[in-house]
Amino acid sequence: DSRDAAKAGRDTRSGPTAVTLVDDELETAVGATACRLRERASERAKMAASVRDHQMFSGRGSARQDQDQGPPGFSNRGAEAPSPGTVPVDVNAPPVMDDGAEGEVLELEHMIGFTGKNLDTIIAHPRLSEVYVKSVGSAVVVGDLNDPHNQEFLRGHDMEVTALAVSATGAFIASGQAGTTHRKGFGAPVIVWDFETRRPLLTLQGHTEKVNILRFSPDEKFLAACGQDLLLQIWDLQTGELILGKKFKQVVAMFQWCDVNQKGRRNVYDIAIGSSNNVALDQLYFDPARQQWILDGTSMAMPTAGMTRDYLCSSRSADGDELLAGTSVGDLLVFKLTSHVYRASVPVCSGGLRAIVVCPTTFVIYCGGGDGTVRKLRGDDMRWTLEGEAALDGAVTSMSMVSNGTELLVGTESGRMYRMLVDDLSSQLVSVGHTAEVTCVCFGTRSDVFASASSEGAIKVWDLNNYSVLAETRVTAPGGARCMCWIGDTAVVSGWEDHFVRCHDASTMQALWEIPNAHRGAVTTVATHSDASLSYVLSGGEDGSVRIWALRSRELMLQFVEHKKGVSQVLVDVKSPNLVHSAGLDCSVFTYDLRKERRCVAHMVREGAFTGLTQRLDSEQELVTCDMNGRLLFWDCDVPDPVQVLQSPQRMTMRCVSVSPTGRYLAICGDFLVNVFDLRGGVQLMAQGLGHSEPVRDLYWSPDEKQVISVGDDCCICVWNFYGAEI
Repeated sequence: DSRDAAKAGRDTRSGPTAVTLVDDELETAVGATACRLRERASERAKMAASVRDHQMFSGRGSARQDQDQGPPGFSNRGAEAPSPGTVPVDVNAPPVMDDGAEGEVLELEHMIGFTGKNLDTIIAHPRLSEVYVKSVGSAVVVGDLNDPHNQEFLRGHDMEVTALAVSATGAFIASGQAGTTHRKGFGAPVIVWDFETRRPLLTLQGHTEKVNILRFSPDEKFLAACGQDLLLQIWDLQTGELILGKKFKQVVAMFQWCDVNQKGRRNVYDIAIGSSNNVALDQLYFDPARQQWILDGTSMAMPTAGMTRDYLCSSRSADGDELLAGTSVGDLLVFKLTSHVYRASVPVCSGGLRAIVVCPTTFVIYCGGGDGTVRKLRGDDMRWTLEGEAALDGAVTSMSMVSNGTELLVGTESGRMYRMLVDDLSSQLVSVGHTAEVTCVCFGTRSDVFASASSEGAIKVWDLNNYSVLAETRVTAPGGARCMCWIGDTAVVSGWEDHFVRCHDASTMQALWEIPNAHRGAVTTVATHSDASLSYVLSGGEDGSVRIWALRSRELMLQFVEHKKGVSQVLVDVKSPNLVHSAGLDCSVFTYDLRKERRCVAHMVREGAFTGLTQRLDSEQELVTCDMNGRLLFWDCDVPDPVQVLQSPQRMTMRCVSVSPTGRYLAICGDFLVNVFDLRGGVQLMAQGLGHSEPVRDLYWSPDEKQVISVGDDCCICVWNFYGAEI
């Protein structure tokens, strides 16, 4: 099965191989720096552990649970205040990153995602030809081009990772994020990671709003960061000290380390900086008189008129004599670094020149454009010729050359990642991701195939064996898809913001049929049932109605208008298909008998809009709802009030609840978290995982109960391995 294959893929992976460096002195210096940083990180970890131990001993920070209070982190006392043994989590604090360690019940196996909206967020490792680094939501993912199951996750950010950099030897990774909404000040920290150990070495503060650019110095002694807050900051990697901070009048859109020259005890660094219409060649040097680092220089000489450009990317020519800059109008600007003068403007593409990769051994460069093209140019100074071009799906936002020099890794705005041969520019698709909020996910009858849909109208059918897309389509409809389900394993039915219910063939994504204006508002939930005696489509909408449609003719069979607000979930009874259930935002749960054509059971509470509904297979086939107040409520058809209530002390909004195929486990999702409960012998929390950086919208069990798929507003799909059945 897919999980076993994934596990086998992980087990056979060897650790990072030794890297042979061209410069032995640089290797020694980098190794010494890494050792010092690891020692400091280890000391910080010991101090943090000591603080945690003190908090647990003093009762602060602990989550001790009495046996009669339900699962850890939850209370059986309904909407009452949390018990003294439960410490509620501060809702303003960032989530604790935990993707499930090896050997735990719930393990994050894979993250599917890449939006392509940030530049330079896919980078090939400079020494290992099969390894690459990319951003997926708030995580930095180290992937393997030859094994899609082999992913490692670097976690430390609490918002989307917006900038990445890998040092010249590949020893360090740097990542920057968008300004956090979990703390005051909208801080956007930068984290430096040790590639060998995959652990954080430094957390560098100072930026707010968003980090746009990260660049390691060629000798790996410094890291520069440019942000949306107009700041340029440079840190010493050996000490973590901020050596320079400068605020510009405009956002720094281009930063390029150039020559490194040794003068006395310290090096002098040439740096090209582009901000708005200005390009300057500055020097970073240490002033012994003032005992500080200084950045100053001169602007490049530009044409007197007609040259107004916004810069997007930059690189240096192979011989180091020229600065190559890409602009928003799609031309390549050439500057002579020795004379500080502008030399040429070469039209390359439309939509902006967003990525430049220079072949280190020839005068060939590769240009990625906003029009989705990659062009191969040869030349220097004012003489350039086009040697080839290729078209890809979506504007190019990231481009990097693999270490052996034979391929490029290209990322586009359509969420796609390609391998492209440098000789003929032929390409191979590596991965695909959603580029907007993923709103729903579901399995059919197969455990290795699932479907997902997004708010931009994209529907994709995925193969879990290699995480590839089997079929996809995009429906031009405002608001996109809200919900989906399968008909067997042949078709996917979806509900839409534009009031439509649509059905697509699962293998080709060809539209099979649609029900226009199925509701007077958005279609928020759909379900299907098909057997020899009864076949129908069940839908619920924002208008509060529940409607039953004939599966073959799509004619309206029945309608129930019991909810006063929108319907959040509809469900076919697990035992009697003539019974259907609905939960709504009006705090009510109803059961309808299709044969009698009337409502037969009603449950209501005073507060807590219901956001999800599922049904137990054991016990009395009780209904289970989750709500916006962080409660799980269990309903018996013969009892008007809930027979059991579990309350999250954080009162986090729960958005989905699902009983596993065997009926033993219950999964819920909410703000960032996926929780799994064991229903046997009571309701016990047995696993909790965090893979998303924004609220989780939906989750679904695989039919074999070995995996859980969750989707969220961060445009990511998380594939969780579940080992509960093996316990």
